[in-house]
Order: sequence, then C-alpha cells, then structure tokens
Amino acid sequence: MKVALAALMGATIVAAGFTADAPAPVGTGAKRTVTFQDGANGYAGTVDIEIWAVSPNTCLEGNPNASSDADNDGGESQILMRFENVIGDKLGQIPPKSAIHSAKMVVSAFDPGDTVHLHRMLVPWKRTATWASVVAGVTADGLEASKQKDSFTFGKISASSSDIPFEVTDTVQAWANGAPNHGWVFINTGGNGWDFYTSEFEDVKQRPKLVVEFTPPKK
Repeated sequence: MKVALAALMGATIVAAGFTADAPAPVGTGAKRTVTFQDGANGYAGTVDIEIWAVSPNTCLEGNPNASSDADNDGGESQILMRFENVIGDKLGQIPPKSAIHSAKMVVSAFDPGDTVHLHRMLVPWKRTATWASVVAGVTADGLEASKQKDSFTFGKISASSSDIPFEVTDTVQAWANGAPNHGWVFINTGGNGWDFYTSEFEDVKQRPKLVVEFTPPKK
C-alpha cells in the first residue's frame, strides 16, 4: 500500500506557509495542487490527538505517534485529526467553491493492525480533547461522525514505515462548498492496534499531510 506522492505534486513554490503548484493566472481555471503538512514551509495547522478510554481525562495531544485500537490495554483508543486553514482566499489555500479533483490524507504508519475506518467528524472538538470530553469516544452514528466512512485501510503494511493514503475528496469538496471543517476520526475495527506518526514527530517528512488537486472558481 506504499504510494509515491511525487505523482500527486509536481513543480512547487513556497508561499504563505504552504507547498503548492506555481499558481496559474486568476480566472484561467487551471488545475492546482496544494499540500498541507506541519513543519513544511511554515504550515502549522495540523491537530492530531489520540483519545483513550483507559485514561479518559488525559489529553494526549503532543505525542509523536498515535494508535487506533479497539482494545488498547483494555480500552478503545481513537485518533482525531484536523487540518486547519485549508479553505480560504490566501495564496496557498483552496478558494471557496473550488472543484476538488483529488484529495488524499497521507499518514506514515509503522505498526500494522486491523482494518481502520476513517469517518468525517460532524461536530467540533478542541485541541485538548479527551475520551471523556467527546462523551465516551466518538461514534460514527451520523451525529458525532458520519455513518459512511470516507476511506479505510487494511491493517497490513509493506514495510516498517509506509505512506498510507486515505481518499477524502468528498469531504474536502464539502468544505470548499461551505461545510465546516471538523476533520476526521480513525476507528479501528479490531483489537490489533494500527499506529502512525503524528504532526509532532521529529521527521517532518513522516508527519501527516493533506494533498489536494483542485480547480479554483473562475473570477
């Protein structure tokens, strides 16, 4: 399941803290690609938190890795993730009403486990979220998180650390259309944990990233 992200990117420039394709003239309707990744060219908008039933009042934000596990030492753990400042009119952001052709959220996994489902969050959550503060974890019930999963990954990975892409085009399109950005929740389908590096990991290249190909609206 290892993917080469080079095919998603192309020639880049650095602007406003983001990595993006060299912008086409306004109004041309040309496709562009933008990548959001903490520590890359000044971007610092990733929020990723593990919440854990065994320690329901402990905020685990700041850990360099996180685990999605239905039975993590006797209690479920989930991961909340959000990329802030994605939609906007600044250079390097995705303008409102853009057409989203492709959006992939990529994490660097290092421990295989059971299949993980990615669901869009429907309610806001704080950077200090805990298992208790989101009321006994997140349920994909159409109220806290979407019943329909955005994407999923099989537990097995091909190496000790692999880039794992999650397809999130529909969600990013919803944000471009005006829906609020509350990010996602990773929910494991079994008791074999599935772990990846967070935005606090020391190697920037292995931090989560959101890669989006889009066409801005014509002016």
